[in-house]
Amino acid sequence: MAELTLKTKGSADRDVLAKREKRAMSAEIAIPDCVNPLRRERCLQDPELFLKTYFADKYRLPFGKHHHFMIESIVSRAQYGGRQAIAAPRGCGKTELTKGLLVFLILAGLVRFPLAVAATTELAGKIYKDFKKKLATSDLLLEDFPEVCYPVRALEGAPQRASRQHVGGKLTGIVWTDDYISLPVVDGSPYGGVKMAYYGLDAAFRGANIDGDRPQFILIDDPETSESARMDGQIEDRESILDKDISGLASQENLISIVVITTVQNHKCMSFRLTDPKIRSSYNGKRFGMIVKWPKNIELWNEYVALRKADQEAGDEHGKRATQFYLTNWEDMNADAEMLSDHFVETEVDGVQMVHSALQQAWNIISDTSLEAYKTEYQNDPEPEEEAETTGRTAGKVASRSGGYEQHMMPELAEWVTVGLDMGKYSSHWVKIAWWGNAIGCIIDYGVMETDSLTDQSDNKSIEIALLKSLSTWREDICERNPPLICMIDSGTYTQAVYQFCRSSGSPFFASKGWDRGRFHIGKESDTRKPFLEAYANYQDAERLWLYNVNTEYWKQWLQERFMVDTFDQDLHFQDGSLSLFYAPNNVKRHTSFSHHIVAEQRRRMFEAGKGWTSKWDTLSRNNHYLDATALACAGAGCAGIRLIQVQDRQQQIVVQQRPQPVVSSPGRFSRPDGRSFIARR
Repeated sequence: MAELTLKTKGSADRDVLAKREKRAMSAEIAIPDCVNPLRRERCLQDPELFLKTYFADKYRLPFGKHHHFMIESIVSRAQYGGRQAIAAPRGCGKTELTKGLLVFLILAGLVRFPLAVAATTELAGKIYKDFKKKLATSDLLLEDFPEVCYPVRALEGAPQRASRQHVGGKLTGIVWTDDYISLPVVDGSPYGGVKMAYYGLDAAFRGANIDGDRPQFILIDDPETSESARMDGQIEDRESILDKDISGLASQENLISIVVITTVQNHKCMSFRLTDPKIRSSYNGKRFGMIVKWPKNIELWNEYVALRKADQEAGDEHGKRATQFYLTNWEDMNADAEMLSDHFVETEVDGVQMVHSALQQAWNIISDTSLEAYKTEYQNDPEPEEEAETTGRTAGKVASRSGGYEQHMMPELAEWVTVGLDMGKYSSHWVKIAWWGNAIGCIIDYGVMETDSLTDQSDNKSIEIALLKSLSTWREDICERNPPLICMIDSGTYTQAVYQFCRSSGSPFFASKGWDRGRFHIGKESDTRKPFLEAYANYQDAERLWLYNVNTEYWKQWLQERFMVDTFDQDLHFQDGSLSLFYAPNNVKRHTSFSHHIVAEQRRRMFEAGKGWTSKWDTLSRNNHYLDATALACAGAGCAGIRLIQVQDRQQQIVVQQRPQPVVSSPGRFSRPDGRSFIARR
């Protein structure tokens, strides 16, 4: 029996070996010859011809001045090293150009390990995937570079086959994963072992290598998001990654070349700094704008914009009268103008051509957006922002505003407490503020109310039940210490849950709804409408409750201004109009998340053609929940009659609101339609 067992095992081993040999034979491929060696050689000598030949569908239009410069710079840095930063207009095809050039650099033998980098890992991954697609799908590349492309094609989209792939009985060693590639080793091929990988600026760079090889050429495409380009901390972090981590990928034997292709978003962003030779001279910065030289007769173009807007208001979105005005004044309106590229999108309406030049197309964009937006997106020349509205409003400054009182502690002089709650599905953010004097406020607590038992598949009823349960628990916690005079709860998204909670809880819990400045109207006082400072309450008959409507833009600006006021004067007394945070041993670190929420939105000035300078709010980060909650707590103070300091919109002055006593003290005036108290005093 034992002998039979051994014999059977030996037979099984032979079967395994036979299967392995069969798999090895099935993975054997034969590399075809190059179809057109002359075309291959010519294209390897001319990167522009390379792009036009092998990726003709992507590069149909003539290359502009900026394209020529980008191509020359990228190839030169790959050959000779160094750093280069180039700001190109948005939508000019710079990302597509860099993808094609990465293929060229490898096939021309200029780099053996390029690294594609972008603002995020997701964006860098898109560049990497498109690079792989070009090698895997281009028929012309397959014909002229079979030693690279044929083994890739032979995988048939199954990277697991790479480990068994043979040429002439030898493993090719090809790697074709979602993380990195290594080109096949084939006799006579100069590309064996050439690698490529990608990283986002949100990844860890230090020590990055593949099989002991370090990247030698870094191509960075748009290193910033619209959010990160406006946040001081993120700008500093990304520049530090560039200077330390990315530059640190080099070794004594392996120098590194870095090329940054970007678009400038504002005067403080990383892209602005890298492309300014006076700030970062080592990057040899160069900026391109679509309008190289502005036309001489700007006043005619202002008339064009006015005509186009009038046409659009009348229902003609293409602006036929404006176009005719341009044709009538063709020479005068084109005088002295020079464009980076003469290409424009030809638009016809009812057989009539609406766009006749790249310059007209540029002014159509200016008319439909704003001059500021065009100068930023297409000129790499953003307007300087109004310093008075943005200077100093940083997360670090907010976090440093300590009032000296520990968490939960009520300051001795404090008379009132207000609370704001920003509702969310899974988590809701709340802020508690103690008030005294002339708008002296101290945030004595803040936190997150978690919603239990919810999944992505939860229906509306389940969500409502879960929120009500969480709100009930939170109510007990928020009233246990320093119960609030008024608590404002955002009802915008989960309206019915908030309404039901406020009806059952009564004072001091009130539903609220935020409005932007343009849609906010206080209206006249009536039995069912009560006006306050940049807020009003109206009675909802169907819901049987008061709803507080708040000018959120005003209150967000108000609280940000309060954080700009020094907490103490020279005599160490709390200053009127100051807003501070409770003390923690490491105050800045403790309040890092909170403070970033507070500055997640900022108001800035912008120039609009035909309107002049206007103000708008920019959302720098979606993590703005504590900002919303704090704004509600401040608005609640105004509604409760607490003496506040008012910010004058245009003059940026402060005046004392002339209401020394809380308005809720007036009997009868602030009562419900049924006679019950409007706000119950503590």
